[in-house]
Amino acid sequence: MLRFPGKLGVASFLAGHWQKQALFMPQAIPALRPAVSRNELAWLATLDDVESRIVFTDRSGSRTTYRAESGPFDPEFLAALPRRDWTLLVHDVEKHLPAMRRLFDLVPFVPDWRIDDLMISFAAPGGSVGPHRDNYDVFLCQGIGMREWRITAADVDDAPGASRDLALLDEFRAEETHLAGAGDVLYLPPGIAHWGVATRACMTYSIGMRAPRAADLCGEHAGGTVGEKFYADPDLGADEARPGYIPPTAHRRARLLLGPDAPADDAGLAAMLGCAVTQGKPWLRPEPPDEEDIAALLASPASLRKLAVHGMARLAYDDYNAYLNSESLCIDATGRRAMASLCKRRVCGDAFAGNSSTNLLRWLLANGAFGIPETKRPYVK
Repeated sequence: MLRFPGKLGVASFLAGHWQKQALFMPQAIPALRPAVSRNELAWLATLDDVESRIVFTDRSGSRTTYRAESGPFDPEFLAALPRRDWTLLVHDVEKHLPAMRRLFDLVPFVPDWRIDDLMISFAAPGGSVGPHRDNYDVFLCQGIGMREWRITAADVDDAPGASRDLALLDEFRAEETHLAGAGDVLYLPPGIAHWGVATRACMTYSIGMRAPRAADLCGEHAGGTVGEKFYADPDLGADEARPGYIPPTAHRRARLLLGPDAPADDAGLAAMLGCAVTQGKPWLRPEPPDEEDIAALLASPASLRKLAVHGMARLAYDDYNAYLNSESLCIDATGRRAMASLCKRRVCGDAFAGNSSTNLLRWLLANGAFGIPETKRPYVK
């Protein structure tokens, strides 16, 4: 877990900073492991199913502008990049390299269904994505190199002429400036203007949260400007961080967010939230096994126990349903226990021992919850 500064602990961080105030945490990580190299990050940026982009910083006298190019990139293009003034960003790294998911253990006090992805950026000296703000919480963990962060809680205007690719702000006078080195972490709540510039070639690991809008929950039924409001939990308690579990407190927040657009029944509201927060990007949807493979797996408990959750599978559950990549299935107490075990261990193990959870297990298999070995039909005795 992150090491908070001074006498600050989890409870005081949640009460005083979470969704309220930025916090710079020097040496919050003794050693950032696992990690990726610059070359490994560049390799990811060459793949078709990996979302990546490069932001170039263009300087002309006193004027600085930014432009973005989207991947995938040719290796030759990456090798020919200049020595300064660019940043490579790769999204959803933990979905392509599942071992990187262990970095989420740095923030065990945040419910995992609130975590969106691990984005990793490499910046050459002078590299930046410009001044901007995000609509979600983020923990910016510094790997190798150094980056200067400028932040302000003041209201900053949008930059005139900013492209659709980069939602930039006007350059601003910083209320705080921090020089982040290896092991330092900057926490930013939603809406805080920030601007990072690499002073030396550096790698930054961004643990970003997911905050659905009202429109994400009920689509066109969200009236007026209500649809643009984001889910918020400034009252988050440490006891809510049970792996995969969406508690009633989250449902109450969603009801407040939706107002009169919220379903009257609690189960309908729960399904809205659960499906929204497990919605994945279309190109990151796991390929499920076919019916013959599913039957063979169900007939081989020893093989089932070894199955690990697929890196691209978004799992959650509540008191009503299990959720997987925006799909839902009604579950009972036995199913909730099975989901609790699966979300905690991320391995099938004995979570589905016995016949009472067979329907749930079959549903999970059919919707791509597990990474299935590529060898065809290895399960038949």
